[in-house]
Amino acid sequence: MPDTRTFRSGVLRRAAVLAAVPLLVLAGCSSSSSTTASTSANAAPTGGSLTIGLLGDIGQPPDPDIYYANNGLAIVLNAYEGLVQYQNNIDTVKIAPRLATSWTISKDNTVYTFKLRTGVTFHDGTPFTSAAVKVAFDRRIAVKGGAAYMVQGVKSVATPDAQTAVVTLKEGNAAFLDYLASPFGPKMESPTGLTKNAGTDNAQTYLMTHDLGTGPYELTSAQTGTKYGMTQYAGYWGTKSPFKTINLPVYNDASSIQLAFDKGDVSAIVAALPSSSLPKYNNNPAYGSYLLPTLQSALVTLNPSKSFFAGKPARTAFMQFIDQQKLVTQVLGARSEVATTLYAKGMIPGGADKQNISYDPAVFTAYAKTVPAGTAMVIGYASDNTNAQQMAAIVAAQAQAAGIKATAQGFPTSQVFGWANDPTKGPDAFIDGNNGPDGGNPYMWGHVFWDKSGGINYFLCDDPAVDADLDAAVKSGATALFVKAAQQYSATGCYLNLSYNKDWVVAQKWLAGVAEAHNIGANELDFSLLSIKK
Repeated sequence: MPDTRTFRSGVLRRAAVLAAVPLLVLAGCSSSSSTTASTSANAAPTGGSLTIGLLGDIGQPPDPDIYYANNGLAIVLNAYEGLVQYQNNIDTVKIAPRLATSWTISKDNTVYTFKLRTGVTFHDGTPFTSAAVKVAFDRRIAVKGGAAYMVQGVKSVATPDAQTAVVTLKEGNAAFLDYLASPFGPKMESPTGLTKNAGTDNAQTYLMTHDLGTGPYELTSAQTGTKYGMTQYAGYWGTKSPFKTINLPVYNDASSIQLAFDKGDVSAIVAALPSSSLPKYNNNPAYGSYLLPTLQSALVTLNPSKSFFAGKPARTAFMQFIDQQKLVTQVLGARSEVATTLYAKGMIPGGADKQNISYDPAVFTAYAKTVPAGTAMVIGYASDNTNAQQMAAIVAAQAQAAGIKATAQGFPTSQVFGWANDPTKGPDAFIDGNNGPDGGNPYMWGHVFWDKSGGINYFLCDDPAVDADLDAAVKSGATALFVKAAQQYSATGCYLNLSYNKDWVVAQKWLAGVAEAHNIGANELDFSLLSIKK
């Protein structure tokens, strides 16, 4: 089983940030195409500069071994590269080459051999060779960031030649490629640059305002809370866009970033606008609007430590009471679709992890008649997530109609992630408006949400047999075992995958390559793949 000591604390920090960037509610508003900006204001730039707006500051230094949130991935993923990545522009999980062109895996998933790309240089001009792989893994462990768990299982890195790296793990882990493909996975950093700028903190101070990556752009300006700037790296090995500079101004609220976009001052906005703005842009020929796949979902979890849901019959009856189709359609709108699987969309080939929870409100209505009159129930939601708030209010009203004294209550994110220390302090049920794992392997989903040591199993609803199956499955990579674990956890009645959430990007009409620059693992764009429509 992979070492999960850092995994849990890291997920808590990452998920706290993720939950704080909610998929906002689809309000009942009419189309606002009359507010279309003028053609001249929205013309394509002629000076080779692209402006991507950031909603709020990135929150942490754009150091790939420290950064563990969302907004700053725009910088990290364009300045740095890993050995592999998730393939762009598809809605399923598929590992694709990046700095490694090919790889082989031993039958027991303990030895990963990578053939590395030639002709690659770091931004300090030094060549990328296999020696950088061990250096990058070692630094990640040394700085003890949230995603350090991804390399804790590494036993050794051998470098038989400059273009071959052989990574040996302490035990089998079929999720290791997904660790490397994750947007938070280890990125290659110049060994020379790390040594030169090490200081007393493993170059952490230096990487607050500089970078040592191989990516298409260099970090050239970092004004915390105001703006960031990137410049195209002349020696980049891959595709180069016509944009020589990238401007990343920081906006403090959604209305100000939207106004800047309407005026043409911002070229694109990624995962920042509220769904209430969908009607304005989604069908407006003056703009580009893209709903793109992610690994994130809305979830419903129940608290077995509370008396109402202490028994499995109550839990399964309540899950059948949830009108999944109505909640997703009415509240989440075009930003989401009804989830039909237990893991994230595309994690299990062919959807073999089918979610077998049928909508039948009569079951819960009948159960409600067996409990004392006036029995209370609290349906919780993160107080900064308006989607979850509206869904909780709808479900609470329906439960009231069934004779339960149900209320919807908001909780601050910090409190939500403290429930795992004492679930009795949590509500009876919780609707999580938007959450997801670090990567696309089923273990990265199941362990986080279902294992009591995973980090986002708020109420510690746990089946030891599920934990054992997940631990065995991640060693072997057996899809059937992952499916078995999912079905068995679903049978506890503690969990419902409500929706597959999408990433929404709005862009000026002249910007090309948006979908091609996006992948399912990250809510950001590869700027090198963007261009101007001809």
